[in-house]
Amino acid sequence: MLLNENIKSALKEKLLLMIHHHADVDSVGSAIALKTVFPNAEITASDGISSHGQNIAKIANEDIGVKPPEEWDGTVIALDSPNPEHCGPIPKSKHIIVIDHHTKIEGWPEGTEIIHQPEKTSTAEIILSVINELGLKINKLCATVLLSAIYTDTGQFRHANNLTFNAASKLTDAGAEPQEVITMLDQERPLSQKTTFLKAAQRMKWRQEGKWIVATSFVNSFESGSARLLIILGADIALVASGTKKGEMRISTRASNRIVSKGFNLATILESVAEENGGSAGGHPGAAGYNGIGDPEAITEMARQKCVSSLKQLP
Repeated sequence: MLLNENIKSALKEKLLLMIHHHADVDSVGSAIALKTVFPNAEITASDGISSHGQNIAKIANEDIGVKPPEEWDGTVIALDSPNPEHCGPIPKSKHIIVIDHHTKIEGWPEGTEIIHQPEKTSTAEIILSVINELGLKINKLCATVLLSAIYTDTGQFRHANNLTFNAASKLTDAGAEPQEVITMLDQERPLSQKTTFLKAAQRMKWRQEGKWIVATSFVNSFESGSARLLIILGADIALVASGTKKGEMRISTRASNRIVSKGFNLATILESVAEENGGSAGGHPGAAGYNGIGDPEAITEMARQKCVSSLKQLP
């Protein structure tokens, strides 16, 4: 059982669903799925939403606010966020619930109710279990956004396990159409995204470390897509960073399936960067992100060196 009596009671309050920085499909889809069963809930983000996340919100006709209130008279649910910094300032509220699948969860205030299943490959899978445990009906929209979240967070099922496929099967039974999901997420990229990807390739620097290739690059946006591009181009590890005039910076990383199968883990590496440099980090062995304050080039180099050290320990 995932839900204790405190959680069940908190879910009866007015709900604020918080998604993380640069929210991906797992975060956005999980929020929209919960709103289908709790229609009075509100969704908010502390900053922008990824392009695929925007597609999901558009399909659901959901207008997501980007400035959380300072106080909330009810329950705040933080989705896909291993720590408070991952989703921005948390409003003062009666209750806080965290629903997440990342390996390490920390930093939440005392009294926070945490639903944590690191064996799941996406937060969407946990949301499916929560809805089923509550005995609530999953409509087609709910099934579609959850399947979209699973599809993207597992790298198009490349990082899936048996639990993932069991969840996907239940969602197709509930009305989700796999081909519809693929088409929805494979829409024509905007010109700004295409030019960013080309710049990421143009600015790429790479080094061979033994039998592995580590690539880095710098862009102004679309970091995660740019990192995926570098993997497609041949890198085993890709680190793509961006920064703002305020000193805020972000790193998105990806690793090839081959290197992940050897035990390489990007999430633990970026968590180590966050411990040394401040900021927040989270993710999976093959895909992880870091948000912090500082020089993007210096912190990316720190992350790259940690990747190289980890490579030396692989079989």
